[in-house]
Amino acid sequence: MRTENLIVGLGIAGINLCHQLQRQGRPFVVIDPCPAQTSSIIAGGIYNPVGIKRKVKSWKVDALFPILVDTYRELETLLNVSFLHHDFPILKPVSSEQELTEWQTAIDEGRLSPYAEKLVMGRPAGPFNVNVLGSVTIRNGGFVETDVLIKAYREYLRHIGSLLENRFDHFVLEDRGNTMVYGDVVADRVIFCEGRHISENPFFSWLPMRPTKGQMLSVKVAPQLAPDHIYNQQFFMFPCREKNIFRLGATYEWHDLNEDPTVAAREELVSRVGKALDVNMEVIGQQAAIRPNVADRRPLVGRHPENPNIVLFNGMGSKGVMLAPYFARQLVNHIYAGGEIEPEADLRRFIHRYERDEVKA
Repeated sequence: MRTENLIVGLGIAGINLCHQLQRQGRPFVVIDPCPAQTSSIIAGGIYNPVGIKRKVKSWKVDALFPILVDTYRELETLLNVSFLHHDFPILKPVSSEQELTEWQTAIDEGRLSPYAEKLVMGRPAGPFNVNVLGSVTIRNGGFVETDVLIKAYREYLRHIGSLLENRFDHFVLEDRGNTMVYGDVVADRVIFCEGRHISENPFFSWLPMRPTKGQMLSVKVAPQLAPDHIYNQQFFMFPCREKNIFRLGATYEWHDLNEDPTVAAREELVSRVGKALDVNMEVIGQQAAIRPNVADRRPLVGRHPENPNIVLFNGMGSKGVMLAPYFARQLVNHIYAGGEIEPEADLRRFIHRYERDEVKA
């Protein structure tokens, strides 16, 4: 099988990369074992234009969002499924006088415009605790039903004959100068979109990955909690298609990096909700997976320092839904038109680590 691009991995990063290649008429083949559970599949898929803790606009949000919306709408049309919930308001309860002041200052200074422009005093409508003093509604955010997207895209690739459902073995890959060979596949380049499995990749073992375990709950909630908002207060909670069912997340754990759900995480998430909402809630499901986070919390995009035919598109972390469309387009432009990769995302920012490891070797 001859192709231009061999893509390893089919999570949110891999799908976005495939889509941008297809938009440019560039052929590709994907290798992925298609497991039932990955961090992309269980992800909340929320994209929020505002950094809640620091009360600033999210990194590059004004550039990211137009491409984000266009990309997922194109994919909905291609796959004939619906999974994008855009301009779904995010309601942030505020529970302290200090936080009220911080939000008001951020809004008055225009730091959050046009996404959040008003602080509403008093408890919002709904089952909020008496300690909630006000709220901010963030516009133009939303969420992607990542499980729906991934399952539909897998079926699409099966239909067009571009998916090899196997686990990738890095030591089978052969570099033959102008081509990369993997079994029966001959490609101009291989692009790794492996998510957490980058830790097993010998070509990029020098990069400072900081994987985190994330856990999500599915909960049944009393009808008084309206399904017309994403709720965000040291947790995020958003409605599912089933009536009165919400998804609740997420934890960040840097130890015990397995995919086993824990009682401690379930209790932590339920406790967080109880500090903002006075609502009956039944846990009906729990999932865990590992996110591919980077030490500086920025993506890893670009070519291997010594072999330009080995390429990386990884490290999207918990913001993969937001970051992947923009940087997938940038990477494709880099490969085929020589465009620049932004320095904050270019994996060459860690070249000193590669050079250090080479010296040691």
